Amino acid sequence: MVTPLPFELHPEIPAEGRAVNPARYGRFVELAAEAGLPFEAPSQVANTRRALATAEFVRQTKPFAVFDALDRSLFSAYWVEGQDIGSAEVLDSLVASAGAEATIVRAAVEAGAMWDALVASRDAALDRGVTGTPAWLIGGRFLIPGYQSVELFEHYLSRLRD
Repeated sequence: MVTPLPFELHPEIPAEGRAVNPARYGRFVELAAEAGLPFEAPSQVANTRRALATAEFVRQTKPFAVFDALDRSLFSAYWVEGQDIGSAEVLDSLVASAGAEATIVRAAVEAGAMWDALVASRDAALDRGVTGTPAWLIGGRFLIPGYQSVELFEHYLSRLRD
């Protein structure tokens, strides 16, 4: 079972986001094209704190299927559709589409219900050696950072089986 956990990679990004050169994502555009996946390099990097808090609240309080739908829609909204996932209105729409009550989720996030959980998750990840996203901790023993080959995952899984 894969458990997605929040990790705020760039807490220094201002609430309104920050402009970025889309060319910096060139390799990701190539990889997505090779895999036949839609991907749009952003020109604006969002502040993800609200999105992470929203997803974490849903993960902790709703059935996994609702969280999974939200998690997938957050990825698509940002990396395919170019939406600002730092926007409360965008998040309300995504939460409702995933099957949760947007007003309840927004109220919890705005009340700060998830801030401690975000800090704890980030601190735990940093303690394990996570420095970026994505990252996978397999069996509590093997940290695989960033984009890696299927062969690397297979190698670590075979070592866990042994």
